[in-house]
Amino acid sequence: MAAKDDDLNNVPIYIRVQKDLLKLIHDGDVAPGGRFPSERELSLRFGASRMTMRKAVDHLVQSGVLERRGTSGTFVPDRLFDRPLSDHTFYSVSDVVEKAGHTPGSKLLFFERREADPFIASKLALSPGDPVISIERLRTVDGVPVCLELSHFPASLVPGLSASDVIENKSIYRLFRDNYHLDFTNDVRVISVHYATKGEAELLDLRPGAPVLHFEGLTLTGEGQPFEYLRSLNHPDRVSLTINPPPKKQGPKQSNPISWTLQS
Repeated sequence: MAAKDDDLNNVPIYIRVQKDLLKLIHDGDVAPGGRFPSERELSLRFGASRMTMRKAVDHLVQSGVLERRGTSGTFVPDRLFDRPLSDHTFYSVSDVVEKAGHTPGSKLLFFERREADPFIASKLALSPGDPVISIERLRTVDGVPVCLELSHFPASLVPGLSASDVIENKSIYRLFRDNYHLDFTNDVRVISVHYATKGEAELLDLRPGAPVLHFEGLTLTGEGQPFEYLRSLNHPDRVSLTINPPPKKQGPKQSNPISWTLQS
């Protein structure tokens, strides 16, 4: 139903207009990556003032539903990265991005060798105080920030790993395979909603408090030893998460399922 400039049910006009605009996107009237109609076009279509339309569009931009590109106009964001999740195949972010025809990038935010606290120790099957390496990286696709990732590794499995190794290699897992001769598989994966802090929002080009896709994962070596505990914050308009089912086979399924939770 088109929005009208009245005060029906005491709902602000721009809120009702936002619902109309969201329906345009959800119904596919404007495809991902496509230019969104101008305020003038929207005003004529929905019968609301241009000022009301401007406010509604502004709120959708602030929420990350739309994005402004300088003088080019307003667009529906096109997701840069489809992140596959699987309980039977291991995927490297860099490998997935390259196979999609894009350029992966990574900015090292910190690299630290430290003692495992009880929480990290429990995730990596270590004892508190055992040495771990913690790495935080900002991942990019074609130079655009897509996810913020904090990883913890048992130091004993990657002896000699340095910050320069991480900086010099676009794919740290390629480094692990080539230098440490390790193979990997996935174990626990949890997807939830997280609300970006001010610092996280600045790195991901979002407003503070914006919802992001929170991915928590545990990677094992081929021998089944916990190797990486990962916490990844994914830009909601630049990353999609796709669950790939395992190939059909006889017998009971042995791997752990992907779980979905909602947290604030």
